[in-house]
Amino acid sequence: MSNSTNQDQVITQYLLGALPEVERERLDELGVTSQEFAEVLSASEKDLIDAYVQGELSGTVLAQFESYYLASPVRRERVEFAEAFQVFAKKQTVFDGSSIRGQADLDRKRKGVWGSTLSIFGGWVPALRWGLAAAAIVFIAAGAFLLVQNARLRQQMSLELAQRDELQQREMQLQKELDQQRTSNTAIEQELAQVREERARMEEELKKSGQLPTSGTAVVSFVLTPQLRGAGQAKSVSIPVNTSRVTIQLNLEPNDDQTFAVVLLDQSNHQELWRSGKLKASSRGDNRTLNVSFPAGLLKPQIYALRVSGISANGQSEVLSDYPFKIVK
Repeated sequence: MSNSTNQDQVITQYLLGALPEVERERLDELGVTSQEFAEVLSASEKDLIDAYVQGELSGTVLAQFESYYLASPVRRERVEFAEAFQVFAKKQTVFDGSSIRGQADLDRKRKGVWGSTLSIFGGWVPALRWGLAAAAIVFIAAGAFLLVQNARLRQQMSLELAQRDELQQREMQLQKELDQQRTSNTAIEQELAQVREERARMEEELKKSGQLPTSGTAVVSFVLTPQLRGAGQAKSVSIPVNTSRVTIQLNLEPNDDQTFAVVLLDQSNHQELWRSGKLKASSRGDNRTLNVSFPAGLLKPQIYALRVSGISANGQSEVLSDYPFKIVK
C-alpha cells in the first residue's frame, strides 16, 4: 500500500514538474516504453485534473499545477474541457432536482463519463480544433473560387448573348434586303412579261397588215441580275432561229457611278465578243438598270457573261458585276 501511495506521489510530482531532471527523463521514457505505466500515468492525470476542477487542490500542489501544468496548451485544453463538463453536469443536476444521494451518484457517474470521455478526446482536442480551422479555410477558399467562376460564367454568357443578338439583327437585315430584291425582281419580271406580250401583240398586228416582214427581224429581250456568291446555274435563254437582235436589261447593284460600259464574254475561253460604248443608267425609284442590245448572231448554245464596269469622272474603269446566261436551243 505504501509503495502504491509513494508511486502516486511520484507521478503527481512528475505531472507538476517537481521531480529532478534525471527522474523526469526516466519517467518520460517509461511512459513510452511501458503500456502499463502509460495507463497509470493517464489515470493519475485525470484524477489530478478532477481534483483541480472540483477545488480540491491547495497550497504548493495548486501553485505547481497552475504554474507548470497549465503552461501547456494541450493540458490547458483538457482542463477547460473538464470545467465545461462540470458546469453542464451541475446544471443538469439542478434541472433534475435530484436528492443528495442522487447527486453523489451523478457525481460518480460524471467522473466515470469524464474519465472515459477525456481518455478518448484528451489527446486530439487540439488536433480537432486545427482540423476544423483547416476545413473552414478550405470552405472559404472553395466559396471564393465558386464566386469567381460564377462571375466569369455570367460575363461570358452576357458576351455570347450580345453576339447572338447582333447576329440575329444582321440576319434580319439581310433577310429584309433579300426580300426587297426579290420583290423588285418580281416586279421587273412582271413588267417585262407585259412588255413582251404587248410587243408580240403589236408584231402580230403588223404582220397581218403586211407592215412587218415574217422573218429575220425578231428581237429577244430578257432581264439579268448580278451573279451572287454561291448562286446556282446561269439563267437559260432560248433564241429563236429568226432572231436578229438580243436586248437585255441589266439590274445594277447599288453604286455611285454615272457612266458604264458592258462587255460580252465567252465563258469557255473568256474571249471578248462585243463591247458597248458609254452607257447611262435608267432609274426607277431606288433601282437602276442598263439596257444593252447586240446582234443575235454572236450567240450560240453555250454560257456567256455580260461584264459591267463603272467609269469614274477621271475615266478610270472598275468591274462591278458579271451577269451570266446560257443560250439553249
